[in-house]
Amino acid sequence: MSAQGPRTLLPHALALIYGAAIAFASLQPFAPWIAPAADVPFWLFAAWPLRWTRYDVAANVIAYIPFGLFLALVPRRATRGVRALLAMSVGVALSFTMETLQMYLPPRDASLVDLVANSMGALVGGIAGASLVRAQRLRHALSGARNRLFLPGTLGDVGLALLTLWLVAHVNPGIPLFAVTFDPGQPPLTGNPPIAAAVLAPDVALDFIAATVTTFQLLGIGLFLILLLRDRRDIGGAVLVLVGVALLAKGVAALLVLKPVVWPTWLKPGVTFGMAAGLVVLLGAVFLPRPAQVAACAVALLASLLLPILAVDLPSARAPFTLFNWRYGHLLTFNGLTQSVLLVWPLAAAGWLFALAGQPHWGKAGPEGGL
Repeated sequence: MSAQGPRTLLPHALALIYGAAIAFASLQPFAPWIAPAADVPFWLFAAWPLRWTRYDVAANVIAYIPFGLFLALVPRRATRGVRALLAMSVGVALSFTMETLQMYLPPRDASLVDLVANSMGALVGGIAGASLVRAQRLRHALSGARNRLFLPGTLGDVGLALLTLWLVAHVNPGIPLFAVTFDPGQPPLTGNPPIAAAVLAPDVALDFIAATVTTFQLLGIGLFLILLLRDRRDIGGAVLVLVGVALLAKGVAALLVLKPVVWPTWLKPGVTFGMAAGLVVLLGAVFLPRPAQVAACAVALLASLLLPILAVDLPSARAPFTLFNWRYGHLLTFNGLTQSVLLVWPLAAAGWLFALAGQPHWGKAGPEGGL
């Protein structure tokens, strides 16, 4: 982040991951690819007045702010103006590419308004990142906390980037961990509130599957965090902070995007039991040797990925859109992005675990072992 201190690739990793997420969200559903008609003008030269809504403009600005912030932190030595210009330039290039590709996707709409909004978002993020570099106390505090708490080097940076990606993806209230688990046979929750909020008879099988999936997820992400830490003494506080932040973010998102009548049915017993069981199992896993923790983490993440696929009737993350108080087009993109992240994340985490276990002297007590 600056000329002082150890070199970190965390901003690079975050910018790369976030840029890939923008590309995915911009091009989803990836079909059908159809060349525009010969008489259709290039999207930059669309006829005026341009169509736009305040919601779309705000969403496009906000979406590119983190991207611009990460890009501004990439240069080791640069002025604030150069950092902001770099962030805006890359943001413009990415947005222009995405808008151009959207011309070949009829479900998407290429727009000059989107390009301007994305560019402004990248610029705002770049200015924020450049200001963060100049704030020496805050910068040193963040850098010191990163170096004190987590594994050093590129491996630690990639692990932190993956952990951040997991946390951001779980803002969606309709996916595990702490997921919405709607019953597929439940009638739409509309009309008379007492009837709409009525809880149907529990399905023991679905509750058991939801509890098992949540247990594996909590064990997997908990062990991933533990393996990322330098010192075992930080484990308790770090796990509580991670779970607390995930619950808080998901709870706030549920209040914003779910209709009020759905709130009483948001967190089902199976998920609650799974959280409790996962914390108990994680408490025991803390005392395992680190090579055993790697194996347990990989197994838990793989199991949490496969169980929902094998149990096709598990309704988590497949709630009807009518239960969401949000625009469906954006909801489709958001759900598709977070669902894809959850499918890819365990595989990326497994690769990180493999690289971690291959480090020389890793797993041994002492400074070289990372303990």
